[in-house]
Amino acid sequence: MKLFQRLQQLLSQILGFICVIVFGLLVLDVMWGVFARQVLNAQPAWTEQLARMLLVWLSILGGVLAYAGDAHLGVDVLVTNFHSTTQRWARIVGHVSVFLFSVCVLLIGGGLLFQDRLASGQQMATLGIPRAWFYFVLPVGGFLIAFVSIEKILNLLAPATETEGQA
Repeated sequence: MKLFQRLQQLLSQILGFICVIVFGLLVLDVMWGVFARQVLNAQPAWTEQLARMLLVWLSILGGVLAYAGDAHLGVDVLVTNFHSTTQRWARIVGHVSVFLFSVCVLLIGGGLLFQDRLASGQQMATLGIPRAWFYFVLPVGGFLIAFVSIEKILNLLAPATETEGQA
């Protein structure tokens, strides 16, 4: 169990670094696009497509980071009124639901979408790369969310002395 926690901490640090890099690239790309449009009267076509791709990647990877750090949006008004044992089981059901969604929709569905786009040979016209790389973040995000949810489920299933003080 401690191994999962250490791996999740390392994952969070790496994802945080990647999100900062992707966000920085997104800001530079958008700033260049605006500058080129307003000052040079000729915005490069690739800036819009790159911004869209970076925003999608940032959203998915940022979602993984938020879930790992329990910083995601959650409505727990009802659950907080439950007895502590019931709260724990409600959280387990929630994390199992997240696991199933991430595996079925993101990992499997996103993986099939990635494979389909890769096989189709479609290109992102202005970037000159396969369109499949736009969608590759879906199975990556699904795998990472599934990994994080397993760690959260194992923490909640551990004896109460081990999980005290943890969300």
